[in-house]
Amino acid sequence: MATVRRQDAVDAAGVLVTAAQLGLLTGVAVFGAVFLGAADDTVPSAGASADALWVTCVALAGAALCGALMSLVRRVGHLR
Repeated sequence: MATVRRQDAVDAAGVLVTAAQLGLLTGVAVFGAVFLGAADDTVPSAGASADALWVTCVALAGAALCGALMSLVRRVGHLR
């Protein structure tokens, strides 16, 4: 956004917000599918839900770690 011309700022902001919302939507869909796939029991139970929640939390932690590593790689790349 810092390099966008003043007259294009409104359009760039709209694209940025739309991309962020699509990312959030995709994340909810993917991790919802992970949860439902891990809780694939014929009879719902608290234990099955807890196990599915654990699997989903591990997947979320992995995604967060990947994002943090990508951010570090990008920052180190800018230092060179």
